[in-house]
Amino acid sequence: MAKTWNQEAAIRGALRRTFSRSPIIREVLFKVRREVPKFNKDGSRAKKDAVQYKCNVCGTYVGSTMVSVDHIVPVVSVTEGFIDFNTFISRLFCDIANLQVICDSCHNTKTQSERINRLLLQYTKELDILEDNLKNKVISKSEALVALKKYLAKKKTVGLDSIVKRALSIRNFLIT
Repeated sequence: MAKTWNQEAAIRGALRRTFSRSPIIREVLFKVRREVPKFNKDGSRAKKDAVQYKCNVCGTYVGSTMVSVDHIVPVVSVTEGFIDFNTFISRLFCDIANLQVICDSCHNTKTQSERINRLLLQYTKELDILEDNLKNKVISKSEALVALKKYLAKKKTVGLDSIVKRALSIRNFLIT
């Protein structure tokens, strides 16, 4: 099955690319920049020094290809998710105090944590609605079992254990 094109996601991506080229990014990077001597294979000093940036989270210096400028307060709220484009743009093009230089490893960890927290909130709300629909007999047991497959498929996703346990308990209740 081919994925459909998501216009809103494409627009958000274009806005993020535009922000990544803004002068504020260079300003943030310049504050934690250092140059270190670089040597050629023959041991002689290279014409240009290597540039490294200090990660705001772990404090290590990394090369320019392994660093990002990250929003301290996420552009897409963990609790509210995507609200609208005006909010997205105002959070994206924020004050320099809300930006930090972060290495790829720390950035991946932070982003994954935010993603899991968003999913936990989303899935908790969805399961609450599913349980309410079952109580009020809006959906049948068989429809609920089909809907629960989505959450039971998340067994290998780190951080979603509580959602999987809740889905299992609802399924066990429906089966018995």
